[in-house]
Amino acid sequence: MFATLFSVTLFVALAIQGVFADFTVDTPSLTQCGNAQITWTASSPPYNLLVVPADDPCDEALVDLGQLSGLSYQWNVALAAGTAVVLFIEDSQENEAWSGTMTVGASNDSSCLTSTTPTTPANPALANPATAPKSTTTTYSPVGAANAGLAPSGALSIRPLSALTSVGSGLLALFALAL
Repeated sequence: MFATLFSVTLFVALAIQGVFADFTVDTPSLTQCGNAQITWTASSPPYNLLVVPADDPCDEALVDLGQLSGLSYQWNVALAAGTAVVLFIEDSQENEAWSGTMTVGASNDSSCLTSTTPTTPANPALANPATAPKSTTTTYSPVGAANAGLAPSGALSIRPLSALTSVGSGLLALFALAL
């Protein structure tokens, strides 16, 4: 009886470990035309980093920051104040992580903005940087079941089961049933 309980517990622990990965991306503070340091945990490089709209993260990316090999990126935030965004990062093994929602804070600097700068719907309060809200971040809600894993930092994380984890879990299940 104890051996069966131990085997089932080990099987469940391996399955959970494969699903709830440690691949995360931080949720930095963003300021219009300011610099933001984006960092993430190690996984399988290269990493593809995107900035997506918070109200529709499955829509096209607002900014594609490209394929990166390191664990951080210095980004010049060329987004208008009030734009709500989420960071999405994917590694070479298709593991993905999502940041929390970030709203770009106001700044007197508009040198990075162009007529094609992506924005969310205009907010009249943002016309005057003195009265505009500061950069804000919030915990992000999962987008569908594929992103239901929460990492300890509050960022979203998902990792598909590896072949080794799947085979090992299957063998443990067979072993548990044989007892």
